Amino acid sequence: MPGMSTRKAAVVNMSSVLGSMQAVKESYSYFSAVSYRISKAALNMLTLCGAEELKKDEILFALLHPGWVRTDMGGEEGEIDTPESVQGMLHVMASLTEKQNGAFLDYKGQPIPW
Repeated sequence: MPGMSTRKAAVVNMSSVLGSMQAVKESYSYFSAVSYRISKAALNMLTLCGAEELKKDEILFALLHPGWVRTDMGGEEGEIDTPESVQGMLHVMASLTEKQNGAFLDYKGQPIPW
């Protein structure tokens, strides 16, 4: 099967919109979480480097943000429940191709600004 997809070799890392440099101004005042943001930004860079390093081997790399989920970490105010997040991410993963190699997407498949 030619091209990249999750039906072949793929690395899909769980990131967060909090790892987006562009989102800091909108989100910092209500959730600073500096060390969490730094760890996600580092994961994002690692994923992009992997996408470039292993492109020749057709290994797909992508980052997914699960959304603001009602969990112990996300809190009761979360926008979605766990099944919606997981179902969305599974759908996105199943649709990934080489066009999304190195992409940063939410659970609906929408790009997240870097």
